[in-house]
Amino acid sequence: MSFAGIDPIGLGGLGRSLDGTSDSISLAASQAMGPLERHSRGAVADRIGTRLTTTARVLRRAADDFGWRIDAVLAQDESLAYGFAPFDLPVSQFEMAVGLPVGVDPIRIGLTRNEVRELHGMRPADAAAYFSGQSREDISLIVATNPELISNLDGAPPWARYAASDLLIAGHIQSLREEAAAVAELIDEEDYQGFLREALAGYIEDVEAEAGELQLWLHQDRQILLFDPMGDGRVVEVFGDLESAEHIGITVPGITNDITNFSEGDGGFRANARTVHERAQELNIDGVATISWLGYNTPDHVGALVQTAAREGHYDLIDFVAGMDQLSGNRHISVVGHSYGSLVTGMAAGQGLDANEVVFIGSPGTSLSHADDAKLKPGGVLWAGLAHGDPIGAGPDLNGKLTPSDWLRAGAEQIWEWLDGESAIKDLYHGVNPVHDDFGALEFHTDGASGHSEYYDEGTVSLDNILYIIAGMDGQVSIEIPEVIEIAPGPIGEEWDPWQPVEEGEVA
Repeated sequence: MSFAGIDPIGLGGLGRSLDGTSDSISLAASQAMGPLERHSRGAVADRIGTRLTTTARVLRRAADDFGWRIDAVLAQDESLAYGFAPFDLPVSQFEMAVGLPVGVDPIRIGLTRNEVRELHGMRPADAAAYFSGQSREDISLIVATNPELISNLDGAPPWARYAASDLLIAGHIQSLREEAAAVAELIDEEDYQGFLREALAGYIEDVEAEAGELQLWLHQDRQILLFDPMGDGRVVEVFGDLESAEHIGITVPGITNDITNFSEGDGGFRANARTVHERAQELNIDGVATISWLGYNTPDHVGALVQTAAREGHYDLIDFVAGMDQLSGNRHISVVGHSYGSLVTGMAAGQGLDANEVVFIGSPGTSLSHADDAKLKPGGVLWAGLAHGDPIGAGPDLNGKLTPSDWLRAGAEQIWEWLDGESAIKDLYHGVNPVHDDFGALEFHTDGASGHSEYYDEGTVSLDNILYIIAGMDGQVSIEIPEVIEIAPGPIGEEWDPWQPVEEGEVA
């Protein structure tokens, strides 16, 4: 669907015409009042004057109403039509905002400051309860007036968050263009030359590139659940129908991910969740929605050595998952933490996470000492996977087997050869290795993946196992069998002697 035949400039002319007509009617009412009153027709004059004045007021309100809607359409046109045909814009949730009933002006009508403050501090369950009592029209008005609140409000309806994010993205595009124009004007006014001119020109190029990328986001009508450009930026994107999905998979990234490289070709972080969703479609597994959750400020390489970013970000993950759990119906929720993201996920699980499954891949440690330390939904399961040649699961060991400098110098394959292909090291930089037997998680196969960044690659057993976990198909997941089970069919952890006689009442 797209805009067809809508001319906001023409609508603007109509609005001005209505405004002018209302003035003419008001003038006519005044002119008619005098003669009628002079001929003792005061009652008639009052009736006519009242009707004409009311008509003029309605027309003036309609003209004002047209005004802000036209401004919104023109802003959308400027944001999206850069390189696209005029008035051939994708239908985005923005239209919901300008489709409010005539007479509703979002500039003057909406939530009070106290209501905004109250909503901002709501827990996901309370927010979900609040919106369940609101009409779609009322929610639309809240979106139009407070998009920055709704985009970041866990527990708000997904459709409303998509709408709010679209409005925020359009506004940020406009801000970026204004910023680029201001810097360009500064260059010309000050007549900067040499290195400084080149540096400022490069900055303009970067800003315009970011604006162009965001234009594509809107043009592709993507499902952005959260958009916050502050700092490194936070963004959350959904693949599939979140409101009807029975199974929701949330992927949590590691270091050096931000809003600028979120969609970087097929290599951006968003591609992971998208690939899982596409694999579900290939295998005809219905009811799966996946989410790329860049909901925290990821650290850089040095920041990965400390837990500051995880301590700050894991609370946001807890709230986000709680918001997903508030969607109608009993949803099966999985959270997949990769690399430093497994630390964020582990901390969240340790505090209490409304998830059925938690998956750690390429983990440097999760802050948990044992799988039993995780607080999940009843029956919740912890999974862990480590790809061959992934150095992060092979060191550094703080107990002295490897030092950080040794780890950084050694290549992944050299470490693996030293370990003879076994993920034997128990103590990693941020706690117990989740694939170590002592941790107690279910370890799944990652065949086909190699190194630290191929867990979601197409054609790998790793990808399929992650999908099966998300889709609630635990029986399809291929797992590592402890050695005691491989060599004997007896109870787990017990040796089995095939020649030992069966006690009476036992089943062989």
